[in-house]
Amino acid sequence: MGFYIGGGACLLIAIIGFFVLGAAKRKREDIMGTETYSAKEIQEVYKTTKEEMLDGEFSFPCELKGSIEADAPVTAPMSGKRGVWYRSTVERQRQETHWTTDKKGRRRKITRQVWETVSDENDRCDFHVVDESGRTLVRSTGAEIIGAHVVFDRYEKEPGYGENRVLGHRRQEWLVPLGVPVYALGHVTDRGGELAMQDVGGDDRYIISLKSERELVEGLGGRVKLWRVLVPVLGIIGVGLIVLGLFNPWA
Repeated sequence: MGFYIGGGACLLIAIIGFFVLGAAKRKREDIMGTETYSAKEIQEVYKTTKEEMLDGEFSFPCELKGSIEADAPVTAPMSGKRGVWYRSTVERQRQETHWTTDKKGRRRKITRQVWETVSDENDRCDFHVVDESGRTLVRSTGAEIIGAHVVFDRYEKEPGYGENRVLGHRRQEWLVPLGVPVYALGHVTDRGGELAMQDVGGDDRYIISLKSERELVEGLGGRVKLWRVLVPVLGIIGVGLIVLGLFNPWA
């Protein structure tokens, strides 16, 4: 049985890794294959394109690089810091104890610690990516947020008693603050009546990152290299273990 379990686990990880590898390659290609435009260049492209269009909305894939400004930033509740996006979580750590009985009637106490999510909330606001030529409006709804800063991380013990008790709570908060460098990949469109980078749906990637373009590409490149090795190796090991199990009478 051990051969089958081990082989199945290796094959499952290999299958998951295959999809992780594909997603990392596509994201890396999207980032490397998209051009960066300044606020002024985007306005020029928009003006030229709209003059040639008879009807329909403008949608232009591009990258933005600059710093973050916001007219109405949000305030993170735990840290009290202001930014354009935050996520706050509260997790509860509990101790659970239960008894099991084996085939010989012997009882054994099992104690384990588990984490439960008590709350998980986030908020965001529209902001501008500001460069030397001007600023571009960004609506972050639907974007993948990468590299948000940890601005609050605290574990609070609880004076619980008994075998089944609450041990404590962990409170964490992540923030995209004002004034920091930002990289954004997506579509600038006049959908809704105002020119802005925003989620256009479908399979189009939308990223807002506090990591630079270079850091993202290098990180994804490392992930691609790792899974390119692991996927075939785990696949071969998984198949080998299952074959061994078929020919092993004690499996």
